[in-house]
Parts: sequence; structure tokens; C-alpha cells
Amino acid sequence: MDYSPIYALAEDFSFRDALLVDVSLALLAHLILNRFEPHAIPVLTVLLIIHPVIATLLLLSHVSTLASLGIAFGVYHATLLSSIAFYRVSPFHPLARYPGPVLLKLSSLWVYEMGISGKRHLVIQKMHEQYNSEVIRIGPNELSFRNASSISQIMGTQGLPKGPAYDGRTSYSKIKPLIAWRDASIHAQRRRSWTRGMSTSALKEYEPALAERITQLVDGLLNSRGETTDMVEWLRFFSYDFMGDMAFGGVSDLMRNGDVHGQMRALRTGIDSAIIVETFPWLTRYVASGVSKLRASAAVQARKRLTKEDPRRDLFYYLNNDDGADPVSPPISTVTAEAMLVTLAGSDTTSGTLSSILYLLMRHPHIYKRLQAEVDTFYPRGENALGTMFHVEMSFLDAVINEALRLYPVILSGSQRATQGEGKVVDSHYIPPHTSVRSHTWSIHRDPRNFYPSPDDFWPERWLIAENPSSYKDTTFIHNANAFIPFSFGPSNCVGKNLAMKEMKMVLCHLLQQVNIRFAEGYNPDTWDDHIKDYFTLEVGQLPVIVTPRGAMTEAR
Repeated sequence: MDYSPIYALAEDFSFRDALLVDVSLALLAHLILNRFEPHAIPVLTVLLIIHPVIATLLLLSHVSTLASLGIAFGVYHATLLSSIAFYRVSPFHPLARYPGPVLLKLSSLWVYEMGISGKRHLVIQKMHEQYNSEVIRIGPNELSFRNASSISQIMGTQGLPKGPAYDGRTSYSKIKPLIAWRDASIHAQRRRSWTRGMSTSALKEYEPALAERITQLVDGLLNSRGETTDMVEWLRFFSYDFMGDMAFGGVSDLMRNGDVHGQMRALRTGIDSAIIVETFPWLTRYVASGVSKLRASAAVQARKRLTKEDPRRDLFYYLNNDDGADPVSPPISTVTAEAMLVTLAGSDTTSGTLSSILYLLMRHPHIYKRLQAEVDTFYPRGENALGTMFHVEMSFLDAVINEALRLYPVILSGSQRATQGEGKVVDSHYIPPHTSVRSHTWSIHRDPRNFYPSPDDFWPERWLIAENPSSYKDTTFIHNANAFIPFSFGPSNCVGKNLAMKEMKMVLCHLLQQVNIRFAEGYNPDTWDDHIKDYFTLEVGQLPVIVTPRGAMTEAR
């Protein structure tokens, strides 16, 4: 190949001029990246590779080819990174007025470091306290709010759509489940089948399957025969089995067989990678291998479910439009994506919350005994504790669940939302266009301005007092129900909330009626919080317990 025209062109540029072109192209690239935020591979290739190649050609008449490449790429990327870093910490950045650590302002790598530790919820809470600010900057282009009034403005019907973190919820499949849709109109359309599948009548239809799985759970725990067993593992297996019943008409039996096919290992891998794909959505195809395995399995199970003649209506029945409520049924690929979401999101969140509830009950024996007494009142020995007819009357059961959800919400750091082409004012704070925001659930739930006294303590009584605040005479009592968002808030909140509540109530009633549970010897309950992780959803550690059958029960009080 004749390179003479290239050398001729290069000779017209001095070494200094070639470097100026290199620097100018890097600054131009920063302007394009900042203005348009391109993700297309061809555009990024031009900005990150072709630009410095141009400078390389201009340097060829002055130094060797290898030296030209080294100098051009080195100067180009050093200039680009320096320009980005300076802009992000400079007073010219749109978020410059909001306080936050310099490292988090500089790069998403530090955001990832905060997230991968699993302690993001604590770090953000500490930053709010450190800067004594209702709004802090927790990333190059992201803000966290801790005031409860921000909730409806950010996530309500007139709030903001989901943020870019949800782009990582799809793996690299073009078929998105409900949770991944950021377009509000499409999300609302896709949510219709879920709403039918989570209606009161539909939930009633699920009770027999749920009762069977709860019976299997308690029988399995009793088979431990007083030996140490991990309650978290049992609850994970139970939730996954039941969600398999809901999604595919019954495909899993982890409680009986264990994780012989690696479903739980794949699920845990997918959950552990959530913080990576939330921070860097473009990495999803490389780190979500566990989810990819589950997707392949889900496709097989969905095809089997289509050929199954099952008189029991499950969630798949509604997702597949078998009830004929929608004029057009969705393609099987869409139904598969939604059904997989059921097993992924539904199983892990419920098991984590149930584990937290049981930990708190064992940590506070007087509350354990009070709840067990309420269960005995409504479901004495010999009566079916898996019925739901008395749940509406069990006020202390509601209080225990709500208080556990307050302390350990499903989404610890809140659901990300983002402004679009126009900014938005939230509590007198202007949020510029294309900025991600969160209402930080962990901070809001533990803020004494919302829950007082003892905002960090497990005190279910507060939910009963809230019904009649005048009955509390000891000190100031604050209970801001609008600050309680364990299942997120607004049109994109958790569609399975009512199923989760039914599931938890049925489990707790049957469990407390049938068995006694205590911490295993040698377990230090003070370490529970050390193992709480924020990987988008609540992650808990092990909970070693001893399960024994209850003896003769006293007459219902």
C-alpha cells in the first residue's frame, strides 16, 4: 500500500500542531459524550479509536509508527479523561451545588466500589448525615434524597420514569420483562396482565398451591429433628418452589431435592451481578451468565407449561392472556421473560423479608411470644392456620411485618428514576435534564422525623399506636405513613406486593402455630446486620436455628 499521501499530509503538520489536533479531537469527543451520551458501538469506536488514529497519522513524519501510536493514544485519552474529571468536579457541572465525595463525582468506578461492598445503603445514609443535607450527589450524574416529601414527586404519578440502571435488568435479550421497561406507557400496558394476575380473586386461587408449599416447608424444618438448620436456605428454597408453581405450573422442588440442578446457584449469581449491571448496563451480556442460564431454562419450562392441561390457574395463565382479557395475546418470548421475572424477583425478596422477620422475632422473645399468642387466638391447635379468613383481624401480625419491612425494606437504596429532556423541581431543588435520582428508602425509614421514638429499633407497637396516637403518653410520637415505601411507590411499584403479604402471613401463622424456633448454639445475632447486603434488593446472610415441634397449646385466649 502506498502511504506517500499520508506522509505528505503529515509533513504539513508540525509535531506541536499534530498534538494540538490530538487534544482538540479529545475535547470534541468529550463534548459529544456529554451532550448525546451515545451507546452505539460505531459511534464509540469513532470517538475512542478513530480520533486518535487520525492524530497518529499526523505524527508519522516525526516519529516511528509505534511511537506515533503511543503518543497519539496516550495524549488523546489522557486529555479526554482529564477533561471529563475536571468538568465533573468543576463549578460548571449542573450538579456542582450538591455536596458529595469527590471520588463519587469523578467516576462510576467508585459508585461500583460502593455498591459491590453491599453497604451502599449505609454509605449513602452516612453521607446524608455527614453533609447534613437532604440532597447529596452519589455519582457523576446521580442524586439521593432523604426527605419523605420527595417520594411522590420522584416516583408518583406525576413523577419521573425509571433511570438508566434498569437498562441492565434485561441482560442482552431484546425481550424485556416488566421491571425493565422505562417507557411509562409501555410499562402500564405490560402491567395490565400482572394486575389481573395479582387481583383479589386471583390471589385466592393461588392459596391451595401456597398452602401445599408452606406445609412442605414446615414438615421439612421438623425433619431437622432439633439439629441446626439454616432458615434462610429453607425460605429461599420454599419461595423459589412456590414461584415456580406460579410462573410455570410447578417445575421446581428444591425443598425436597436440594439445588441439584443449580437453579439457586444461578439465581444467586444473577443477584450478585445486579450491582454491576446497574452501574454499567453495557456490561450485562458479560456478567449475567447465571441469568442467561435461568432464561434458557425458563424458555423450556414455558413451552412445557403451554401444553399442560392444569385446572389450577397460575400467574402464567394471566401473563399468557389465557383469560382472554386482552384483544391480542403476547408472544411466548414475552411471557417467558415475565415468568422468569416471577421466579427471580418474587422468590428472593420474599425469602429475605421472611428471614428478617424471624430473626427479629427471635431477637425479641417478648414480641415473639405476643405474636404467637395472637396466632393461637385465631388458629388454635387443630384448626387450619393456612386459612386467610382471620388475617384482616390480626393487627399485631400486620404490625410485625410492617416494622420488619421498615427496618429492612425490599429495595434498600430506593428505585432509580431520571429526568429526561427537561429538568424537574423536587422540593425546591432543580434537577437538570438527564439526571438520575433516588428517594433513599433506608434513610427515610430510619429518620426520626418520620418514625419516633426509637427509629432504629424493632418496635411493632408503633403501628398500633399510629391508629390511636392519643393513647401514647410517654413522649413525642411521630409516625409518617407517607414515608413507608418498602415495595417502592407509584405506578412502577412492586406489582406483587399483595401476593408477598399473603405469602408472609400464611407462612408466619402456620409456622408459629406448629413449631418453636430459636437461634442455634454458637450463633451471634449481633452479626445479622453485618451480613445485610444492598444488591438492588435486600440480601441476607445465614440464619442458623433450631426448630422443634410445639407441645400442647393452651386454650385460645
